[in-house]
Amino acid sequence: MLKNYLIKFYTPEGKSLIKNIKAGSLSDAESIILEEGYMPSVILPNIFLDLLRPISNAGMKDAELSMFFNELYQLVKSTGSVSKALGYMNKDIAKPEYIGKFDLLYAAKRLYYNHRQSQIKNRQKFIRNCLELIDGGESVKKIFALNNFEEIVLSLLDLAVSTGDYSEAFLKISEYFETKNIYKKNIIGILAYPLFLFLLLFVAFSVFLYYIVPAFSIFFKQFPHIPESTLYTLGLFKYLKNIFVYCIIFTASIFAAFMADLSGIKTKAFSFIQNIPQIRNIINYGYLNWIFYQFSLMVSSGVTVNAVFNYLGKNTSKTYFRNKFKSVYEDLMKGASLFESIYKANFLSEDVVESIRYAEIGGFLSETVLRLSGEFKDKSDRYMKIFTKGLFFLAMTGVVFFLLLMFFSLFLPLIQGMVGLSANY
Repeated sequence: MLKNYLIKFYTPEGKSLIKNIKAGSLSDAESIILEEGYMPSVILPNIFLDLLRPISNAGMKDAELSMFFNELYQLVKSTGSVSKALGYMNKDIAKPEYIGKFDLLYAAKRLYYNHRQSQIKNRQKFIRNCLELIDGGESVKKIFALNNFEEIVLSLLDLAVSTGDYSEAFLKISEYFETKNIYKKNIIGILAYPLFLFLLLFVAFSVFLYYIVPAFSIFFKQFPHIPESTLYTLGLFKYLKNIFVYCIIFTASIFAAFMADLSGIKTKAFSFIQNIPQIRNIINYGYLNWIFYQFSLMVSSGVTVNAVFNYLGKNTSKTYFRNKFKSVYEDLMKGASLFESIYKANFLSEDVVESIRYAEIGGFLSETVLRLSGEFKDKSDRYMKIFTKGLFFLAMTGVVFFLLLMFFSLFLPLIQGMVGLSANY
């Protein structure tokens, strides 16, 4: 996704100017201004403009979009008209009649009604906007472009304009958003449990540091003998307590800088991760699964291979792959075959490149790319399971270490002191 960046730069005459540039990352923004012949001095994310930019996909979520386009597909197929289909969909949920009722059931029904209305308000707003634009003479593709839909949606609609079969295009778009929604849920679902364990560990450590350790310190002052290990532990926790807030602020600052890609931190981090074999496989296979699905969808819909890689080169979020796709597109435009272009870009394994070569020769590229997408998904799932098991093991190791530290350095000396045993060991 492109973001806005404010760049302060100098002209050849030495004049200082400020310009807003749309780019995928901070490093890309710097490259753009350098290509224009200017020397940048300061580059900052234009957060305010990013917040004000129009909402993509008419403000609807992927699951909502999948359902919307599936309904649109069914209605267009039966009515033969996009405007008639949208007219049938332009229905509000009837307001319930609860006159004179103020019991708990009434309140629950009102809450449910308000929840449903908030869910569909973007959908209804979009449908009415479409009908108004159609009445004004705008094309279907133009309507979706004005509502900031993704380029792949516009590409599929562009083909529907030439073939006249909008229902098939809407079905493919519905499948696209359904697959996109599943792809996101899989990543979130796999990582949720290990991250939840780390969050619990952080909360437990915070409570331990601010409440339990001070209480233990008060108890230990009553004992004549305290083990040296306990004294060292209490001193360590006292030091950690003094810097704990600063550590949190520092971590939050690094995270914010990473998300905003200040000084190319995010880009450099991903470049570093690309060199770690296990992590690289998870990222690459998971991302290639999604990329090859888009590739297959566009090719099967009649989009040329050149147009596919032009789209991928402009809309891919990861810098590594974006540069590779741009390289493939440039070679394709020079007249090279898809096999030669991908082989030269050197970002796929030899067996994948060979499969693409045979598919290009045999004319079954769409089916092959879809099969490769499934293979990438299987590999991604396998490596992701290994990765999450490693995170789980790391989290459990942290919990065990934390419990052992508490027992041997705090609880055991406390028990010994309370029963009058010697604590010298």
